[in-house]
Amino acid sequence: MFHVKHVLLILLLPVFSWGQSQFVLQDKPFSPNIDTNRAIFQFVEEQLRGKGFTVQEKMFFYYVQAVRLDPKGFVRNILDPFLQAFPEAVGPESRSLKEELLSTRDLGRLYFNPQLREIALEHASDLALTGNISHTDSKGRAFQQRIRNGGFTKCAAENIYTGKNEGLLAVLMLLLDIGLPSAGHRKNLLSPNFAQMSLSIRPSANGQSIYLVQIFGCR
Repeated sequence: MFHVKHVLLILLLPVFSWGQSQFVLQDKPFSPNIDTNRAIFQFVEEQLRGKGFTVQEKMFFYYVQAVRLDPKGFVRNILDPFLQAFPEAVGPESRSLKEELLSTRDLGRLYFNPQLREIALEHASDLALTGNISHTDSKGRAFQQRIRNGGFTKCAAENIYTGKNEGLLAVLMLLLDIGLPSAGHRKNLLSPNFAQMSLSIRPSANGQSIYLVQIFGCR
């Protein structure tokens, strides 16, 4: 078994909120038998080429684009097979997610932002070193301060995930937001207000899990 924890901070200045939850899935692989969307794949390759992203970071970036650009196809090709494979994830969160995706149109691409990459990398590295799950780093800097220090001045949001190093699984768990009535992670992922994004994945000290930090930026 493995644990999935995910933490949210939405920052649409000047109001912010946060929350976290933990959920346990069966420890088995999930690999949906679907063809790669060539247009999305090419976009991701163009955005991330030569920037030092790992395979799983690229997968996460890819599936975030996939759910935003084709929500209905994501339900058919990924969400439904996932819920069949992991019935423990079926519940009010999965039903509300499916309903929302089936009624959502193309939300637009999220473009890579190098400032957000550096901010995400710094915080993911800090979390991996300390073993904490927080939007405040070991130096006491909250998300707002970290964003400002990184030179990003537009509104922004941050999702944090810890669990298996599987990009698709991370996207699914953040979309489901099991145990979080506000569904804040999902709101970030499906918000039309965001047009920029980056992320970083760093291994935990024991190598058994990863810390993923995803940061969004407004248009």
